[in-house]
Amino acid sequence: MGKLDKYARQSKLKEQSKVLPIRLPESIYEQFRQRCVELGLSMSEAGYLLIKEELEDNLYISNTNEVAVTTEQLQKSIQGDTKPYTRNTTGKYFSSSTRWNSNHYEIENELPCPLCQQWYSKANFSRHAKNHHTTTKELLESNEDLVYEMIDKRKQNM
Repeated sequence: MGKLDKYARQSKLKEQSKVLPIRLPESIYEQFRQRCVELGLSMSEAGYLLIKEELEDNLYISNTNEVAVTTEQLQKSIQGDTKPYTRNTTGKYFSSSTRWNSNHYEIENELPCPLCQQWYSKANFSRHAKNHHTTTKELLESNEDLVYEMIDKRKQNM
């Protein structure tokens, strides 16, 4: 288990943000992307959480060693859990959390829009759903018949 497990999908602060472009070797990028998929986090959220924890760790260490000991004990208990994920029939990992995700609608990192009959990048699909005045979940679940029809067509064409 990594540091991100205890943060899986926490709410974001409503504070103005800045973009931090970083370069990574392709192998590390792919490993990190897969880990984020497993946790149901975007890569931006995961990066934010890692940086936040790093800053908080430094604050804890500078203020009191007691907090560092507590954090270490929590990390050990988190790392000791060896089975937080199961594999579903699509071959993708998912957490046992109750949080909704769109992984079972995804093909080649894209999601189908049943209203437009087009495929859009998973990363930008939420923005697209807003054009229809709805959320990703509502759009996909309220039109499941059309969505699965689009998925079947796409799989046949692969």
